[in-house]
Amino acid sequence: MANYLDGYGKDHCSHCNKNRTPEGHDGCIGTLPNVMNACCAHGEDSVAYVQFDHKDYNSEPNKILLQGQEALAYIKNVKL
Repeated sequence: MANYLDGYGKDHCSHCNKNRTPEGHDGCIGTLPNVMNACCAHGEDSVAYVQFDHKDYNSEPNKILLQGQEALAYIKNVKL
């Protein structure tokens, strides 16, 4: 299993080998509306996360953090 920080500080994700977007987001994540921070976990699904920049979002009021598979599903369904 790869280290989930392999892509940190690089122009591309070492796991998916995609370059960062022009805005600086990980290429495999893209742009996520209303998200402050996110990580695809670079192959270690259990450490994936999405941290929202507001206190609620449409389907789960007051939830500000998704982790693991829930985060990966959100990234897949919402990325622009």
